[in-house]
Amino acid sequence: MMAQIPYDTVIVRFGGEIGIKSSPVRYNYERLVVKHVRRALKARGIVISSFNYSFGRLYVRSPEADRAAKAIAKVFGVSSTSPAISTSSDLEDIAKKGLELARMILSPKESFAVRCRRVGEHPYTSMDVCRLLGERILTELSDKGLRVNLEEPDKEILVEIRGDEAFLFAETYPGPGGFPLGSQGRLIGLLSSGMDSPVACWLAMRRGCVVIPLHFDLRPFSGDVVVEKALELARVLADWSLGLMKRIYVVPYGDLLAEIKDNCPEPLTCVLCKRFMLRIAGRLAKKARADGVLTGDSIGEQASQTLHNLKIIDEAAEDLLIVRPLICFDKTEIFELARRIGTYEISAKPDTGCRAAPRKPTTVADLRAVLEAEKALNVKDMVEKAVSGIKEISLKWPI
Repeated sequence: MMAQIPYDTVIVRFGGEIGIKSSPVRYNYERLVVKHVRRALKARGIVISSFNYSFGRLYVRSPEADRAAKAIAKVFGVSSTSPAISTSSDLEDIAKKGLELARMILSPKESFAVRCRRVGEHPYTSMDVCRLLGERILTELSDKGLRVNLEEPDKEILVEIRGDEAFLFAETYPGPGGFPLGSQGRLIGLLSSGMDSPVACWLAMRRGCVVIPLHFDLRPFSGDVVVEKALELARVLADWSLGLMKRIYVVPYGDLLAEIKDNCPEPLTCVLCKRFMLRIAGRLAKKARADGVLTGDSIGEQASQTLHNLKIIDEAAEDLLIVRPLICFDKTEIFELARRIGTYEISAKPDTGCRAAPRKPTTVADLRAVLEAEKALNVKDMVEKAVSGIKEISLKWPI
């Protein structure tokens, strides 16, 4: 059994896009990421010894560095994290700690490489560090039959030197990157039980938006499982949100959908349904002081998601900003993201779907026909009734 590596520090790297901002914006974004990192660790009860922030890097001291690194890797604005062993920037100290790390991670006959990155003035080069540590490993661990391979090593030992400190590590956990939550405003996120909408919400969160989920309860045109799945998905997203996603709104939508089916041409059902959803979401956006509405639409995914029909649907939104993060994604890309963020298994559970969908939905709705169909409905009263019936369900964090 491999000995536990005595990691004592987490190296936190900020998202690449943050690094290309102007100095004032970059500083504000990085400080917001640091705030969220503190929030993430505190919520999970991870012990923190200290925070050391400098432009472009954050070093978190913790006796639970590996656990902390994994938690921080779920913070938006973080590109990656590494649990590390800290020491001084003295070359001999680096070699000593590097050998200690090598002894614990390298197995017999494995190949390895040493990589070094330095910031600051030192009486040696990065190559000097790699050469000395590599030689020390080959000499002191000669019984293991190790060999150096700089192209495709089995293991890497990485050294980061910053000023009078050095950090040695062998693992890196990828983060989501993007911008820190709350840096780009708020959106109402239409959240169904399917694969697309939770991924769309997550992508907007990665861009710094706080998302407020809104689910349309289609019963009796769908089953209880659909609502249960939507609530599960919201909880996963809430975990990514560091508690900033405090609730999900649920709209009782079955009666409204029944009126559409009873009074309007069947091929227009989906287009009319989506238009009402945007109207209701727009009302909630004003109440919540959100900047717009987010959907999981992608071009051609469904009959209502042709470019033509999306334009017809958006006409009902008037001046409302509609954000569609998945507009040009294909299903394979969406599935990969869903697996990464933890929503795939929930979305993949079987459910009844929407039984109100027509057999032959139009892919090229005529705006005049849509407006004529809506004359048979009391649009204002239907929206008002749906909005007045909205329920709030609190989302606990962390899950």
